[in-house]
Amino acid sequence: MRILTEADLRSSLSLEGIKIYTVPPDVFITPAAREYLAVRGIGIAVKSGVKTCYDDTRRAGSSARMHVFVDAKTGKTYDQKPEDMTHLRDNILIKKTDPVIDFRGKLDLLESEIILAQIVSERLGYAKMTADLGETLDYTRNILACEVLQKPVDENVMLLGLSIPELRRVSHDIKSELGLKTHPMPDYKMGEMPAVLNKLRALVRQTELAAARAVPERVDIIRAMNRLSSCMHILFCRFLVGQYGAK
Repeated sequence: MRILTEADLRSSLSLEGIKIYTVPPDVFITPAAREYLAVRGIGIAVKSGVKTCYDDTRRAGSSARMHVFVDAKTGKTYDQKPEDMTHLRDNILIKKTDPVIDFRGKLDLLESEIILAQIVSERLGYAKMTADLGETLDYTRNILACEVLQKPVDENVMLLGLSIPELRRVSHDIKSELGLKTHPMPDYKMGEMPAVLNKLRALVRQTELAAARAVPERVDIIRAMNRLSSCMHILFCRFLVGQYGAK
């Protein structure tokens, strides 16, 4: 990923007469650079396969270097990564306290807990449960990848044998779908596997809230987290009705 900073614009290019500043699709424009252009009444356009203003900037001697770290919020550059910052993408840095980093950390924790749940299901002899948990693990990892790479979450996937819309429908009508007389309330008497699944459901809900705080504009990610919550609830209830061999 290439970067356009305010320093690049100040030091290497005359903006006189420019109404639209064009950049290739792979260029990250720092907030400071965007503001620098905006206050001058210059718009920004992404262009593919043609010569752009960014190319002229680089050719004129851009001060940006890929080994320099760039603050995503301010555009400030560093020769070394500050200890209180971490990577947002490539060499673009963000504070470790940023909500995006909190969201990623919760996804990482969720992944680790799903793996531990798989160990429990294998130990207890629920091979199908282990496989179904593996599907949720892959889906969780994909959510993280889509956030980091700024890609949309694929909604044309199947989880637990259900489409994304079906997951919502089943989880919202769990009693009639699975033949339960009442909505199940977690209890220690249910055993180890239901307790582990209930913990996963709670962790997903926490992670979903973190997503809403970190990337409120990413409706696809928030929806994916909601469907993941549905997955955990369905796994819990399927286990209770004996679909995994539970008594």
